[in-house]
Amino acid sequence: MGTRSASCHCGQLRLEVAGEPLAVSTCNCRACQRRTGSAFGMQAGFEAGQVTVTGSTSDYTRVSDESDRKEHVFHFCPDCGSQVFTTEPTEPDIVVVLVGAFADPTFPPPTDSGYDSRRHPWVGLPDSVRRHAPELWWDSAAPLYAAGRYVEAAEKGRELIEARPDQPSLFYNVACCQSLAGRGADAVEHLARAIEMWDGCREMAKEDADLDPIRDEPAFQRADDVRAGQRSFRRRGPRRGDGARRAPPQGLRSVGR
Repeated sequence: MGTRSASCHCGQLRLEVAGEPLAVSTCNCRACQRRTGSAFGMQAGFEAGQVTVTGSTSDYTRVSDESDRKEHVFHFCPDCGSQVFTTEPTEPDIVVVLVGAFADPTFPPPTDSGYDSRRHPWVGLPDSVRRHAPELWWDSAAPLYAAGRYVEAAEKGRELIEARPDQPSLFYNVACCQSLAGRGADAVEHLARAIEMWDGCREMAKEDADLDPIRDEPAFQRADDVRAGQRSFRRRGPRRGDGARRAPPQGLRSVGR
């Protein structure tokens, strides 16, 4: 099992990391842009047992803007000010290391891009990188959902889908709003699309109260067979719940938000 070394600018704070990362991602949120002084942050997650820290740190704690309100603890070198790694008190078994601290062009590339709608337009990504943009919903449709304006939230979500048809979270959240608005056929069709794009939506749907109004529909019950559910509805004709705040995982969550 190979090892890699990461360090701050002056070398006082050093990390020895054994083995490969659990995940590598970029984050384009505004907080990560300010935190890094770059167009995006790039980080790699490791099990705590893989990482040995040498040197002293200064720490800064930030509470996430996201609904979970998680604490992120950023660890800096007190001498040169470089941030090298991040931890979360609620997940003590994970250490997130800034990829730039390795200064290694052979480091594994990212597989996910978070807050992708805030990615600078000149930043290109290979097709292999999954793009996640749950902030599209949070910024515009979620307030309508929270106010109980489900029809308007669904219509806003459909507009967002037109712009970003690659986002399963948009299809899922639109399905939740359509379910609450009494539009069962449309809800099942959007749910089927969400499951087809990301299988995790199937597990979310099993416990999501927003989908209770359509849960007894035969097409919903056949959601495990996505295409069958779509065909069935085509033959027949057309409070904040968990569904409208969830999104597919981003490999590593944003460490800046």
